Amino acid sequence: MPAQLRVEDVGAVRVLTLDHPERRNALTPRLLESLADAYRSGREGSPRAFLLRGEGGRAFCAGYDLESLAAVGEGALPDDLIQEVYAAIEAHPVPTVACMEGAAFGAGFELATACDLRVAGSTARFCLPPARLGVVYAPEGLARLAALVGPGQARRLALTGCVVEAAEASLLGLVEQFVPEGQDAYAAALRLAESIAEGAPLAISGMKQVFAALARGPLSADESARLRGLRRAAFNSEDVQEGRAAFLEKRAPVFKGR
Repeated sequence: MPAQLRVEDVGAVRVLTLDHPERRNALTPRLLESLADAYRSGREGSPRAFLLRGEGGRAFCAGYDLESLAAVGEGALPDDLIQEVYAAIEAHPVPTVACMEGAAFGAGFELATACDLRVAGSTARFCLPPARLGVVYAPEGLARLAALVGPGQARRLALTGCVVEAAEASLLGLVEQFVPEGQDAYAAALRLAESIAEGAPLAISGMKQVFAALARGPLSADESARLRGLRRAAFNSEDVQEGRAAFLEKRAPVFKGR
């Protein structure tokens, strides 16, 4: 069965499932294009959070399907499409929660780092194996890893290709939530995504932009001005009025993203 991306809305959360279990949900060009399409269509007002997972529980994503890997000339590199899709996930105004069970290797590992938050079940295992495949990994991927665990640990993981179990990944800062054995990782990830979806969309997307700007380094004058304008628009939004009214009336707010 060819690789496919299943898309399902659970309330305000859009669940994206990598469905390629016979190859442990390895990425193919078709699957990457489907991911890109899912994030393009997600800009239409719904959803308010994404949840990304792998089918079957054996693997979140085992990496790039090596059967799709070929020698290259002077043009595009095999992982150029990977970087384009992952950059789109990072730039999307709606946050993504990754739910990881089983292997998250190579490009699958990096896919998790491109998401905003990561939830790992007890079976999750992480590995970045380019040194064992003869590949010089993309700078963008190494930068994502270093941003989470620091440059020293990023070098250890990339240069040795060691396997990191879920509990250690939590200690390193690779995942924000570790779900112990016997508990449902998907349920925990869905609860996290739903809690994001309950927030004001303008505030959520605005803070995602602020975090991204801060990750790039010191803010320039132009960037500071852009973020200040973004904050001004949020202060003047209907959602701020609704949030204040709901607080005073002791009820749940109903945000509309405007």
